[in-house]
Amino acid sequence: MTMRRLYAGPGGAARFEDWKPDLWPDVPEPGELSVSTPLRATGSLVVRAPAGGGHPEQPEAGRRLMVVLSGECEVTASGETVIGRPGDLLLVEDTIGSGHSSRTDTGFEALMIILD
Repeated sequence: MTMRRLYAGPGGAARFEDWKPDLWPDVPEPGELSVSTPLRATGSLVVRAPAGGGHPEQPEAGRRLMVVLSGECEVTASGETVIGRPGDLLLVEDTIGSGHSSRTDTGFEALMIILD
């Protein structure tokens, strides 16, 4: 599983970075869980793209947390491409600037969590 953040950098160019939410406690005791700070959400959708689907470069309409459920999705931003596979998370925050494009050879399904 990978966790990445997609954001608008200087000049509006979309960029990727590894994303690891802070968890507390760092090392849980047996029977405990480490938890992150909540991400406020307003809803969630299951989305499906067919094989050969995708979209041109564009900023995202709002902040989203994408969780790939099945298939693969390629996301390209400023010439860098990452591949989302089942279990991968992408925090999408490039709501201004040039945005990103996506495509899929296999088709994919994802849980899209709409963030505040």
